[in-house]
Amino acid sequence: MSRTLGAPRRGLSAVWVGAFAFALIALAAVGLAPRADAAFSQGPCSGVEITGRGASFARDAHGVFNTYFHASACPGASADVAYEPQGSGAGRTSMKVRNGQPRFGMSDEPPSAEEVLQMNKGTIGDPNDPLNPDVINTADDGVMHVIPAAVGAVAPLVNLPNGCTQEKINLVPTDPTQAVSRTDEQDRTTDGIPDGVVRLRFKKSKYEEIWAQGAGGPSTYMKWEDLVPAFVGTGATCGEMPVIRVVRFDESGTTFAFKDYLHTINEGRGWKTTFATTKPALTRAWPGATFGPRTDCSNAEGPGGGATEAADQLTSSCSGNAANLVSKLITTDGSVSYADISTARIAGLEMTPRTAASGSGSTFDNDTYWSQVQNGSNAFTEPTSSQFGFRTDGAPGANCTQTTFKNVPATTLGSWFNTSGVNSAAGYGICTLTYGLVFEDSSDIWGSSAAEQAKARTVKDYWTGIVSDGAQAQLPIKDYSPLPDEIQAISAVGVAAVEWEKGVGGGGGGGGNNTPPTGNENKGGNPQPVKPSNVFSLLRKSISSKTGGATVSVKLPGAGSLEMVGTAKKGKKQIKVGRTVLNATQAGTFNLTLKPSAAAKKVLKEKGTLQVKLELIFTPTGGEENDSTSSLTLKLTKKGK
Repeated sequence: MSRTLGAPRRGLSAVWVGAFAFALIALAAVGLAPRADAAFSQGPCSGVEITGRGASFARDAHGVFNTYFHASACPGASADVAYEPQGSGAGRTSMKVRNGQPRFGMSDEPPSAEEVLQMNKGTIGDPNDPLNPDVINTADDGVMHVIPAAVGAVAPLVNLPNGCTQEKINLVPTDPTQAVSRTDEQDRTTDGIPDGVVRLRFKKSKYEEIWAQGAGGPSTYMKWEDLVPAFVGTGATCGEMPVIRVVRFDESGTTFAFKDYLHTINEGRGWKTTFATTKPALTRAWPGATFGPRTDCSNAEGPGGGATEAADQLTSSCSGNAANLVSKLITTDGSVSYADISTARIAGLEMTPRTAASGSGSTFDNDTYWSQVQNGSNAFTEPTSSQFGFRTDGAPGANCTQTTFKNVPATTLGSWFNTSGVNSAAGYGICTLTYGLVFEDSSDIWGSSAAEQAKARTVKDYWTGIVSDGAQAQLPIKDYSPLPDEIQAISAVGVAAVEWEKGVGGGGGGGGNNTPPTGNENKGGNPQPVKPSNVFSLLRKSISSKTGGATVSVKLPGAGSLEMVGTAKKGKKQIKVGRTVLNATQAGTFNLTLKPSAAAKKVLKEKGTLQVKLELIFTPTGGEENDSTSSLTLKLTKKGK
């Protein structure tokens, strides 16, 4: 049975076995099943220490994964897994070379097809360059899997100028036509924010303009009084202060996700082209800002800094990773920035209560904090994951369990480059996946010695733990969300394919066969038909209180028949709520309408609501059916109300 995105998780054993078995079937259906000739001679949990390198966004997730590895996946194992949070760019680079120590990489920016080819072949470049030793060597070619590991939130950060106190933000209008707004106790009945919490937040168009300062010339650079009417006339210590953008110094997947969100606001700005993929700056380039040698960073190339920093209203630290970015924000008065919620919380950027000795005024009076952004429905959303988002008790978790990810490939060998969770209609506005970069058979890369097999054994065991329900369930402890069930199933199959000496000969210098299986080989050499995929996704459900009905949006992988059946209980009896059948001629997203039956309408008129069990059954043309069960609550507004 297919499980939909964001569905509640069941018991560990049942879910893991079911999801894993389902995932194996799904992978076989698209012709990428694990090869049968794979074999470790070393048993599970008998490996040695390994190192992973990459996204700082994933740093605390690996704290969870390492704990689970030692406590549950491989209890008592002596092997350890060290993780180096040097940035997504470092993670991708470490998998392109053949002389590095890491045995897996991490990136929040999924690699392009070109980068995957470089990882598979080894970096192509100058044979005299020690970082590019693989120009003519084909004996150590490999097959790279891009494996989603966790979901996290990128939070907007604010450091108000000195003198711009929270009391002044109280004067910011809540008029929905305004470009700026606030969160406070006046609307706590709908957003759950505690009394006394006042934070500045910006609507989409204004927020994108803040980060595009200078793109339209000198007049487009901003002062704080340009953003907040209440700051006008407050002097150079407040309103006349420039709005300083604090950005990552290094190539960053967090920046990639952040610019992906800005792109959804203004597609013509070049956030995913000029300021995301153009070499050599890649995600390090910003509108209206200089990129080049930084005299304050020993002439290392980077964004901002030096003589142009004040004019560009953009700066960064001289070192990579999110922790250094947040430190720079905290020490830069009148700045805005972005970071994963885990790093922001560790740095103390959550809104905390004032002590009695702090004086009168707001009970929450920080001037450096994380705030909110608008999601795809233009609702302001919190990056944290309590019922209403905002937490003051330190409880962690990312508000990404309702996120719908677009452009998800069928396997870990597919392209994840255009996969995105930003600007989703539900949940937080900037949610992103963080990916593992794992070779299918590391004997092809580093040789087939016993020492290398011991490292590969730990890679296999560690990543098997990562994609398990047990490890995924622990992610909220460190401000992440578990993978959506269907993506977790894809990841599980990718990890299952990781083995030892899968090709003929194998090993560095062995010239192994690294061509991924097509799925239609057999002993007789005759092609076998590949069954069409039956994996579908329930994207969203919306109800109409006027009609009592509902609309369900479903993404189908191809042509076939989709049936939707709604049932409910009335006392001890079961009643039929409605049935809809859709015949799809191609892949795509389709809307199905559930019209309540006479019996259901009667209950709705009596009680106003009706809890419905919803079953979706998809049968692809020429394939086997798959079903999914969920629930929704129909509502009907009584006439005159």
